[in-house]
Amino acid sequence: MKRFKVTAAATLGVELSAFCHISSWRKNSSATEVTLPPYEPNIPEPTTRADFMKYWIPLSFDDKTAQKLLWISEGGSKVARTSDAVCPYSQRPERYDHSPQVLCKEGLLGHRGYWEVDYDGWVVIGVVSDSSPRKVQDGPCGIGENKSSWGAGWSGSCYQIWHNAENVDIQLPLSSTMGVYVDQPAGIIKFLLVEGEGEKEVRLIHKFKENLQEKVFPGFWVGTNSFCLIRKKDQ
Repeated sequence: MKRFKVTAAATLGVELSAFCHISSWRKNSSATEVTLPPYEPNIPEPTTRADFMKYWIPLSFDDKTAQKLLWISEGGSKVARTSDAVCPYSQRPERYDHSPQVLCKEGLLGHRGYWEVDYDGWVVIGVVSDSSPRKVQDGPCGIGENKSSWGAGWSGSCYQIWHNAENVDIQLPLSSTMGVYVDQPAGIIKFLLVEGEGEKEVRLIHKFKENLQEKVFPGFWVGTNSFCLIRKKDQ
């Protein structure tokens, strides 16, 4: 299965055979509640970056979910995989045990949210449902490889969108920053290309319209020699 590299070189492929077990990890979850304004239904969807920024949520990586090849730094805003060195994380039921993935502490339920990520290398930036599997015993848990996660990344020649083990190629120019917008009650997930110097703007990569029944979390798959950095609102 192909995954994504931020480079102008030809598309490369990496094998991602990720499987997981749900068990009772949610009892021990370190998920953080985000304070957001009350949800207003039936308002126009944002289209400009200024519109999306109204729903900005601060994020931090949850080291309790990080697979052991991933290293979290910079106050929880950066995740990297620079080699096959193993980070000495403890065993936890909520931790990914095979797929090199990590979630953020902050989830969305009953609200809208928007965030941006700088990235380099082989990455998948996604949205993951609360009950999405994490252990080897329960089937595919790679972002976009099951019904409960949605992902996007640069393939080397185009963007690719993943959901339920199916992918779509999107022909847009490369940007090393991606925006993600979620309207959880409306079931809307948007992946956006963030571009421009100074006053940045966004371009839609892909929109999903789903039936989101549970809390969703920002999720990240990180390949070798790759990183994701959560942007701050004032960047």
